[in-house]
Amino acid sequence: MAAQPRSDGGTDTRTLHEIEQDVAQLEQHSFAETPTEGARDTQQGPWRWVIFLAALILAVFHVYTNAVFEGTLPQLQQGGFHLALGLFLAFLLYPAGTRQGRRQHTIGIALSVAGALVLLWLWIAGAAALSIVLPALGVLLVVQLSRYLPVRLFGIPLGDVVLSALGAFSGLYIFINYEEITRLGVRFDDEHIVVGTLGILLVLLAAQRALGSALVILASAMLVYAYLGPNFPGFLHHSGYGIDRIVATSFLGTEAVFGSPIWISATVIFLFLIFAAMLQRTGMERFFTDLALGGTGWATGGTAKVGVVSSAFSGTITGSSVANTVSNGAFTIPMMKKSGYRPEYAGAVEAASSTGGQLAPPIMGAAAFIMIEFTGVPYVEIIQAAIVPAILFFVGQFVVIHFDSKRFGIRGLPKSLLPSVRRLMSTRGYLLIPIVAIFMLLSMGFSPGYAAMGAIAVAVGVNVLVQLSELAVAFVPPRARKTALSDTPTSNRLVGSGILLVAMLILGAVGWAMFRGIAALAPEMTDAARVILTGIVLGVTVAVAGRIVLRRRNATADEEPVQQRVRNQLHAVVRLAVPFAVAAAALWAFFWVLDAVAPEDMARSTRILIVSVVVSVLAVLVLLPFQRWRSAEDDQLSLDSLLAGLVSATRLALPVIVACAAAGLIAGVITLTGLGLGLAGGLVAVAQGHLIPVLILSMLACLVLGIGLPTTANYVITATLAAPAILAILGAGLDEPTVAMLLMAHMFVYYFGVMADITPPVCLAAYAASGISGGRPLGTGVQAVRIAVSGFVVPFMFVLNPQLLLQEVTWTTGIVAVITGVVGASLVGVAVVGYIERRVHWVQRVLLALAGVGMMLHDWMSDLAGVLVWLRDQAHLIPAAVPVNIALPEHLTLAGIGADVPLGMVVSKLLALAVGTAVFLVHLRGARSAPLAGTRSSGV
Repeated sequence: MAAQPRSDGGTDTRTLHEIEQDVAQLEQHSFAETPTEGARDTQQGPWRWVIFLAALILAVFHVYTNAVFEGTLPQLQQGGFHLALGLFLAFLLYPAGTRQGRRQHTIGIALSVAGALVLLWLWIAGAAALSIVLPALGVLLVVQLSRYLPVRLFGIPLGDVVLSALGAFSGLYIFINYEEITRLGVRFDDEHIVVGTLGILLVLLAAQRALGSALVILASAMLVYAYLGPNFPGFLHHSGYGIDRIVATSFLGTEAVFGSPIWISATVIFLFLIFAAMLQRTGMERFFTDLALGGTGWATGGTAKVGVVSSAFSGTITGSSVANTVSNGAFTIPMMKKSGYRPEYAGAVEAASSTGGQLAPPIMGAAAFIMIEFTGVPYVEIIQAAIVPAILFFVGQFVVIHFDSKRFGIRGLPKSLLPSVRRLMSTRGYLLIPIVAIFMLLSMGFSPGYAAMGAIAVAVGVNVLVQLSELAVAFVPPRARKTALSDTPTSNRLVGSGILLVAMLILGAVGWAMFRGIAALAPEMTDAARVILTGIVLGVTVAVAGRIVLRRRNATADEEPVQQRVRNQLHAVVRLAVPFAVAAAALWAFFWVLDAVAPEDMARSTRILIVSVVVSVLAVLVLLPFQRWRSAEDDQLSLDSLLAGLVSATRLALPVIVACAAAGLIAGVITLTGLGLGLAGGLVAVAQGHLIPVLILSMLACLVLGIGLPTTANYVITATLAAPAILAILGAGLDEPTVAMLLMAHMFVYYFGVMADITPPVCLAAYAASGISGGRPLGTGVQAVRIAVSGFVVPFMFVLNPQLLLQEVTWTTGIVAVITGVVGASLVGVAVVGYIERRVHWVQRVLLALAGVGMMLHDWMSDLAGVLVWLRDQAHLIPAAVPVNIALPEHLTLAGIGADVPLGMVVSKLLALAVGTAVFLVHLRGARSAPLAGTRSSGV
């Protein structure tokens, strides 16, 4: 039950003490140890080491095949190894659903028997050869054995072990025989068809275990559609394909399972997951949480705003709305309830903000990386286009929560409970440098995978060197007395923020000067190496300076002697450096031996495979003697935590791998049958060539598919089916769509694929949040949609106004678009809440919503004129004598700047702003003259 605030908007002492405990737990929470949803929590005996080693091999493989080292392998080989170990680990980590009760047991047996009968019928009818029927029957038998046979091998069902081995075999077969498979095209013998059949069924089974049944049902339906195409009417009709051809296309080529989704997963997504794991283990998420507490916890509705900011930061690193809801929500939701929020509202805040994390650069959801392949647009342009919509999403969410909190009478937390932002930035602000580094590398034209590796190097290098520098900090003499950092009064907060901003600008200038200095001293060094070196040096310098300042403030004369401090730090340095030194020596010896004994004609794939396996085994062998030397701090990297981070990245990647493989199956059938072109044409015909109806139909398709599909699979399908329809209208009359059009269409379907996680009736993130809050899942979903309303409005706005994606803009029009977009999102948020200082009349709410939409549109007056012309021509609703054309000069020249701004845009936005401002003034005037009885003081 939610705690009720006092009548003055505060919180009672007991509740405040409980909130203080929640804040402390949130600050100490280790995000790096969040378990993978649905996976086995523990493994017995040798399986623990088998899983650890396999996961480490997969991570080392992706690091070594990055452009920094050996470079990627051919698509079938890279994807084959990626899928092989992905399936191997998926069946060991994700158990089969146990069927309880006689009814469920009977249904399972009946489905198995039905599947076997269908296979036998296809064989008898000559539609399927034994090379398809026998492997399918074998997989069906093993699946049932894994569910019902009580035989276990060191705690894991024997059937799961067999499925795991088959999954590894099917992927490695592609890895080893890719040249032969590429040469054969679609003319495969029985051996290849057997492997293809096994691979398809294992991908579907792994997807069912890791992601649920919805994606499996849809993928299976698409495979059936490829076979029964002649029986469908209209644009669904096609000539049909034999089962052998379907198997060959689906698993033995680069159009389906090993198509674009799995390729991006194997070359880009996995490296960004490693980067996310390194950020988690270097304290980035904890830093973001403290920053959220210090920056927003004091404001009106502080606990809810802390939940928004911390979950948004975490979500952009993890890229999973449900996992982030469970991880962060375990701490933020109880804190919100104790502040006075209802369970449904507290859960909705967490669900909405965790979902929005996938929309925020630089590490968006996995589908954002697949967008690279579908659009051909560089990732730096994709994240650039995502910046403003993400800002509008969270601004709208903040506005809704702020005015809801005023309506509820919920104030912020006392600043004595919250960390100091200035102290955080001075002591841990260096943690932001890897984020800056990845932006720098992307903006310099490096590939996303290369940029991720550079940022990983910066994150690891800074963390390790900062630990080594603690030895120097130990020599800093203490002050005579302890001086704590005083609490900054609200009146001086702006001054403190200004000082912080100036300090960050100075650091930026120092970093740029350092970059240019390195370029002058070492002209042969690449730009990427300069960025990495600059980031490491700057990060270590800032961290050491901050630690020295902190020690001077907090150290006292009566602490332990300097000799003891130095001895302790020296011991810590030894515990850190020795395992890394031994590992480095072992790696040097291995590569020396490999170069000496390896034949000159050794295939590159063979070398990569040997290096991935041997390096992983050596790392584990080196780790074993030093296991007791683990660091006591969660944010201090050691050899143990570094390897654990690589394994954690692999575990995070498993759902992405099977989702990309299953989504690739669907995309392959769509391409094979021509369904994408047919459906796009059907959508355009239904909408009669008008954009808004196509957008609405595409939105509904994304939300419906999102009922059971992960965001990655949702995007792959809608990018194949719905995005072409949007592009057909946007690019009418053009040979090729522009970059702006591609981003508008694909960002639209991506946004609604993400928003499906909080859209009732099946809102996965809301269900996860309600399990923690104790509220009703459906009510939590409804509140989440209300809080995240900007996420449903902004996609329509950036399709109608590409300037919100920073496309087709100048500096002037881009700044105007950002400012007016923020104002518009705020007005829409106020209209949804319906409360400022008192309740807002529904007419005023409608005017606020219209004004907000008008602020986000480019030139709504011209659009309105076009609608009126269409109505006059099509429906004869307006007499022809009524003029509807708005004649305005095209541009307005701003004196002193030399910038031309479309006059229609200026007039449109000024008029919308005037309407919104007028509503606010009228409402505030009425609130002062006639306040509602019982309205609580809201606080700042």
